Amino acid sequence: MGGYRAALAALLVVAACGGNPFVPDPVDPTDPTDPTPSEDNENAVQDLRGFAYDGTTLSIDMAGVSSSGQFGTFVRRPSMDIPRHGTHPRYLAYEFQETNMTRSYLAYVAENQRETLLAVAAADGGQFNEHNGGGGWVRLTGYTRPTIASSPSPTPGPEAGTFSYYGAYAGVFVPGLADADGAPRPDPLHPQEPLGVRGQIQVNAQFTNTSSGDPEVVEGQIVNRQLFDRDGNQIISIDVSDGSGGFTTIDTTELQSLVLRETAISDNGTFLGTVEYAGTPDSEAGEYDGAFGGTGASDVAGVIWVNPIDGQDGIWEYGAFNLPRCDLAGASPICDPR
Repeated sequence: MGGYRAALAALLVVAACGGNPFVPDPVDPTDPTDPTPSEDNENAVQDLRGFAYDGTTLSIDMAGVSSSGQFGTFVRRPSMDIPRHGTHPRYLAYEFQETNMTRSYLAYVAENQRETLLAVAAADGGQFNEHNGGGGWVRLTGYTRPTIASSPSPTPGPEAGTFSYYGAYAGVFVPGLADADGAPRPDPLHPQEPLGVRGQIQVNAQFTNTSSGDPEVVEGQIVNRQLFDRDGNQIISIDVSDGSGGFTTIDTTELQSLVLRETAISDNGTFLGTVEYAGTPDSEAGEYDGAFGGTGASDVAGVIWVNPIDGQDGIWEYGAFNLPRCDLAGASPICDPR
């Protein structure tokens, strides 16, 4: 990560235990190496109030009962890493639990080959009827929008206005499994461990000639979403309350695909939109937020916060992605041929 020392990102997060997210306009940090956020960045946070990352150590300032200090220092959990796509870096898993009586956190750090953007998602698995979770992104270098010609597009043609981005997706799933630490206390007091979600994500973006006045938009979808425990074992089913004191078993062999519904790209390359369940338009599973980075929007990164299972508003997922443009170095092999 080179000279990246610490950053407080433009964080868009959700309140503990659900509720409506407080989502102001996303902004860029004034200096990615300055650990002091601007006032705009301070206004853009809630549960996950800030993070610091030096390429090895991840520290997170999380609301609620999380750590004795302002920042909790997370440790690596390699068994939960998300595999790489081609030369696109894998997503790194981290965990934090101050004692075995307090909340258990899982976090993912999403980097890219050009070191233009960084994205983080984190949450605890739940304790005492609530959880804390959120995510954020930060630009590590400057950003320039693509220069788009006004001439007609060839068919087929090179990426010159309509761009695709593809790669891995990482999510933190809440609630998780009970923390079986063997401590001599009643099971309901044990904190729960969040689960990990692995998937693939494609993002398409339309940049236009600045003189045209046409809108610039972004959209995408997350597919092949699978659930894993802290040892890397796939979870194929979970039990959820049926509302009458019993439980219903839900098949999680492959979680429902999620759509990033088309939304506008702002002048500074940021965006904020709605997440829906695939095949169910206007279902509003949650929201997503992110930014393009690098020269000519070479990369895109962002975070999502959703109820990942339709009809289950007590289940949450906080995810992150960081993707290379399909026609540039670091692209997944699936980009060729397009």
